[in-house]
Amino acid sequence: MAYRRDYVVTLRIFEPLVVHSELQDRQVEDNRSRIEEQISHDADKRLISLPPSPVADSFRRTPIFLPASQTSDGVDRFCPAQEDIRGWEALESLAEHTSKATLDIVAPKSARRRAASRRAEWLQDAKDTRIFTRVSAWDVPPSWWLFFSLSEDQIITEETDEGLRVLIRTDILAASARMEWASETIADTSKVVDMVEQTSVLAEWIDTFDMNSILELDLGGMSDVLWPSDAAELVDSWVTALSNNDSESAVSAFQKYAAGWEQLNLYARSS
Repeated sequence: MAYRRDYVVTLRIFEPLVVHSELQDRQVEDNRSRIEEQISHDADKRLISLPPSPVADSFRRTPIFLPASQTSDGVDRFCPAQEDIRGWEALESLAEHTSKATLDIVAPKSARRRAASRRAEWLQDAKDTRIFTRVSAWDVPPSWWLFFSLSEDQIITEETDEGLRVLIRTDILAASARMEWASETIADTSKVVDMVEQTSVLAEWIDTFDMNSILELDLGGMSDVLWPSDAAELVDSWVTALSNNDSESAVSAFQKYAAGWEQLNLYARSS
């Protein structure tokens, strides 16, 4: 059994199979658990390898399916497993924020050269370079909550052998409209630079996908910690107050959210 990475929170886009001709003959199944297990086993092997191997193998030929039986419109959808692509991005970020001595230990030059070469090949050959999956550790970034309305969206709670797992799903048109409104409001009224940048990037990102896609927030192994939560409501209240020029309510909502975020930071450090 693979090592459990309970701290991972995932945002996924499931796009309809009908817009991808190369997948038309694929058998659609509920394969999420199997693919996640394969990815975790690969990560385990790389973790103990010498020299270290920081970037995952390609899993893009084995997408995660969202079968029609699990959707209200009866459409089969998929989300490609892009562990290698996200690994390249993480390695690039690590190189920007880590000393050379530490970087050479975590990701030797040979591994960085190999990753750069494979990334260059992918960028040259790939017809579709979109990133379908975003990952966070320990918490849901506040900007992600702006995609969702918990009173309207589908919330799935599952009791598994590992514990509670919560999935929140919404159609991409609703998610895009919410983020566009939030992004414009924050850009016009907020001084929180990180949120201005994050919401702008997310608004552009989601609009690159088919309009019949589904956006899913998977709380994973953090479900017991993050659910139920008033975080989504507080972030929405903050943006709504900004749009109404109600600075007092905006500050109050932001401070309440920040207090909860500090508690999660303590939880992450203690773990």
